[in-house]
Amino acid sequence: MLKKGILLLIAALLFGCAGVRPQPDWTAEQYFHYAKKLFEDENYYEASNEFTVVTLRYPGSSVADSAQFYLAESHYMMKEYLIAAAEYEKLITNMNKSKLVPLAQFKMADSYYQLSPRPELDQEYTLKAIREFQLFIEDNPTHPLKEEALKKIAELRAKLALKEFKNADIYRKMHEYKAAIIYYDQVLEDYYDTEWADDAMLGKIETYLEMGDFQSAKKEIEKFRDQFPGSPLMKKVEKLSQKIPEEKNEQVFSGSGN
Repeated sequence: MLKKGILLLIAALLFGCAGVRPQPDWTAEQYFHYAKKLFEDENYYEASNEFTVVTLRYPGSSVADSAQFYLAESHYMMKEYLIAAAEYEKLITNMNKSKLVPLAQFKMADSYYQLSPRPELDQEYTLKAIREFQLFIEDNPTHPLKEEALKKIAELRAKLALKEFKNADIYRKMHEYKAAIIYYDQVLEDYYDTEWADDAMLGKIETYLEMGDFQSAKKEIEKFRDQFPGSPLMKKVEKLSQKIPEEKNEQVFSGSGN
């Protein structure tokens, strides 16, 4: 251990000097320190190349897992998130005894989080991010990053809810009312814990009123009052309730109702 410490100290002194290049007789620790210095200097491209050398040349060394982790980190810092996710996964799969695995799990999930696009687009990476954050929490229930993972899951679920809500609004504008109701219901069933749940129920009320289905609209208003008593949309819902004729005891439909 003393010899290893001396070697690392010598390496630190050498790598602090300009112009130092890797030597054929370097140990895994010396090579890793050299790559790490490049990383710390924000030379992420060169660092990724050198960390790759460490992982390939010294696969069984004491720094192999650290080199693999920082290889992934280098790609992450270059915003090459898909490559970063693949490199984090290599550490998780091939070095599952490493102490760096929990952090690699979080960072793999976060890489997919960074790839998550705006709601209108395909949400493949959003779903992957949610799944990986959930696995991270399941495997590491007391990890310091658990709260951040939960926060990001909530954010991503809200994005998925918004996507379904916008789909509902599109169908409603097209007077495809049945399709609109299906998407509003999907928000309420799958994303009931997001900020878009009360918007979706309001959308259902407005859709039923546009259809002339006053009984269904009245039922949804009652549900809204029960489920979202503190919603800022309550005043709008109460105004809509005034549009329901009291004498209407049967469903009356207007519009296409498609």
